[in-house]
Amino acid sequence: MLYNNNYNRGGLQINLCGEPLAAFCADRRYEQTEKYKNMRLFKKKKIYNATELQNIKLKCKVGLALSGGGTRGFAHIGVIKAFNEERIGFNCVAGTSVGSLIGAMYCAGVGTDAMMEEARLVSRKEIVRRLWLNSDPSNIEQIADRLLVNRSFDELSVPFAAVAVNIGNGSEEVLSSGSVAKAVSASCAVPVLFRPVSVDGKLLVDGGLLNNMPADVCRNMGAEIVIGVDLDHNRGSGARSQKLKDILVATWTITTKSTMYKGKQNSDLVIEPELSKFSRASLDDIDAMVAEGYRAAKQRMPEIKKLLGIK
Repeated sequence: MLYNNNYNRGGLQINLCGEPLAAFCADRRYEQTEKYKNMRLFKKKKIYNATELQNIKLKCKVGLALSGGGTRGFAHIGVIKAFNEERIGFNCVAGTSVGSLIGAMYCAGVGTDAMMEEARLVSRKEIVRRLWLNSDPSNIEQIADRLLVNRSFDELSVPFAAVAVNIGNGSEEVLSSGSVAKAVSASCAVPVLFRPVSVDGKLLVDGGLLNNMPADVCRNMGAEIVIGVDLDHNRGSGARSQKLKDILVATWTITTKSTMYKGKQNSDLVIEPELSKFSRASLDDIDAMVAEGYRAAKQRMPEIKKLLGIK
């Protein structure tokens, strides 16, 4: 399933050529035109036809399910980079918490190099400030809005869904219309740490409470094969101390461990980066986490190619 879209922003014509810009925008044939103001704009040095830039054509529809995991989510960037290098694109993406943010960026056509640049713009002070109890989730929405250039779901080049939980009735909410930034903020709103996000009159919180790796959502979006990415396959090991922070983290990881079963049952293959040595709330090791995500994806690539029928 191809998504041929042409965007004209600021006088620049950008042709997605049937697959997300993320699949090729890291190529040196493109250069950023405005480093911080708008990192989605790239200037062409040469005109290429569609067949030169398309990903490998697959016989089946492939979905990508990205799990939550705090700042360990930078590993998702490395995973996507590995797929881009193999020219493997996705027909749909579903994400929970930080997985929804990275997934939305991919579906908006943001390349992995641009994702890295954007990640480095977020300061440690901003992260710490947002981790106070009952923090304002609008901060997350503002960050997502900047990253996604205020896009709505119907402006994305690849179908995308973010998963949240209705704290009013305990039901899972799959968000796939309206403001992408609003949906991402709801999916990232960890209970207690953030206030719920109001979407269409519903108070929503982090989707990890019920569905931390939404592979089933990809299935419902039409995916025949789903590849999942689990940022914390060792979750649920308990608290390191009796400090409030450690107890809250342990409570959350124990909860999300049980919500991973559905995701694994609905995935044909799960990539599991080894991220246990990295904090869930630190920006100190961005490059190392991206590298680990890349390594984990590359390690499974022979299996993935066989699964997708790629010789």
